[in-house]
Amino acid sequence: MGGIVSQFEKQAKQKSNCPLLNTSLAKLRDYHGSFKAICEYFSLDLHEFEQIFGSNESSFVIWDTDDNGLIDALELFSGLIIFADAKFEDRIRFLFDLFDFNELHSISGVDLEFLIHSCLSSTFKIYSISEEINEEEISEFVSETFIEDVRINISQLLKWSAKSEEIQKFFKVIRKDAHSSKGVPESLNEIDSQSQKFDKTDSFKAGF
Repeated sequence: MGGIVSQFEKQAKQKSNCPLLNTSLAKLRDYHGSFKAICEYFSLDLHEFEQIFGSNESSFVIWDTDDNGLIDALELFSGLIIFADAKFEDRIRFLFDLFDFNELHSISGVDLEFLIHSCLSSTFKIYSISEEINEEEISEFVSETFIEDVRINISQLLKWSAKSEEIQKFFKVIRKDAHSSKGVPESLNEIDSQSQKFDKTDSFKAGF
């Protein structure tokens, strides 16, 4: 995924001034609860968007780049979460919850690829970058670490996210204009002390 992150770093010039960015995670969880109560599908029209966020059309159009009057809710929330005013670990936990569709406390490799794609796609829109996301590069990035068809729990995702140079670089780029230590991942040791221990052979390939 290094190619995608490098591409983003080169083109990330002007971030949107959308008022929904830098929101607290508590508020975003409230928004997400409202979304689940109002919407049956993973899409939002402008009326539903305003019901949930109380924001105007100028915020909606950031994500409605194809002008069809609908935005992808998972993409929207992914972007809002990674730009939230919160610690790195807490943002990863919320993303995990968002893509744990069946509430099994684990996600598949395909779910993780979808999560990463949604985060990148949303970020590109926030920075008005029109480049396509390389899905094959994301798949290779995930498969380098996680064994196919084995589910990933939150402890594993936190440790991987803290250890991955690509993920750390991505978060540093998107938060560099905020001058906030919350945007920098905690050390792997700190996350280890807060996360459940797991067997190295559980879902990871060699190296963890």
